Amino acid sequence: MKRSISILLFFISCVAFSQSAKITVKQEGFGENHQLRLIINGKMLEVNPNGELIYSGEIDLSKPVYGMVINPESKYSGFYVEHGATEVIVKKKGFPSSLEVPGSNSHAIYSSIAHAKNEKDFLTNTLANIENPVALDIFNQRFRFEKLSLEELKQVYNSAPEKHKDLLADLSAFINTAGLKKAEVGGQIIDFEGQDQHGKTYSTKQYRGKYLLLDFASTGCGPCWAGYPDMQVQTSEYDNLQVITYNQDNAIEGWNKLAEQRGIKLPWPVLWKAENKLEIFELYNVEGWPLHYLISPDGEILESWYGSGGDRLEKMLAKYIKD
Repeated sequence: MKRSISILLFFISCVAFSQSAKITVKQEGFGENHQLRLIINGKMLEVNPNGELIYSGEIDLSKPVYGMVINPESKYSGFYVEHGATEVIVKKKGFPSSLEVPGSNSHAIYSSIAHAKNEKDFLTNTLANIENPVALDIFNQRFRFEKLSLEELKQVYNSAPEKHKDLLADLSAFINTAGLKKAEVGGQIIDFEGQDQHGKTYSTKQYRGKYLLLDFASTGCGPCWAGYPDMQVQTSEYDNLQVITYNQDNAIEGWNKLAEQRGIKLPWPVLWKAENKLEIFELYNVEGWPLHYLISPDGEILESWYGSGGDRLEKMLAKYIKD
């Protein structure tokens, strides 16, 4: 399942307000019962379902704040509000690039990169704002979808201020693994270690002699959660099968809350931490969740597929696993 806005909607985080300011979000052209949704700072906000003014409220503006407006077709437009620029105008015509935040320099930078006409403008506009955290953050999110050379990607990373290089973590992992052999069906497992939320270390090497099901996931992945009940039933039928879930994010507390709400207690390791975590996800070509790899007892990658439990997993296990 490719990354989609539904994944973002699923996970709701808490926002602490300290230096609050009033913002308003208005819509033009969507009409009554607009069915727009709004996320600010990772939190889903309740909107007015009728009229032009869909939201008015206090938020922390100690620094520029990112938000998203999602239309009924699940297309989204991002925006940045900041001190002195707190009015968001969502226009149906031209959505998503038509969204406006008058006076917001952060939003202007965001738009110039997120809605660049081509790869050249995407790169040029990023380099022109290389000192700005907003520019680095949006580049880090979108560089995979542009046809930039490895040298151009290195140019951005090397040009970024040292104090903001952490905003380019995904880019760094991509550069570090460029040219390395990636996981592929028919090839050998790329072994790794990871720690669970309690700090216990697990290694893929320790499960040689068993079939291994790698489940690359995320806290905000709805299909992941929907598939876990089936996965638990289906994998429990095989004594010589080990499962490992590896979450790409770091929202341990949020994951625990969702697991409790859904009554899910996974009987296999759920990993979160590793020094080379992002590189591991790059080597396994993780572009969405859930992504599964089925590994043979001698370490051969037998199959790889996107999607939650259900018939696909059941068929794969029955096809390959021999007691």
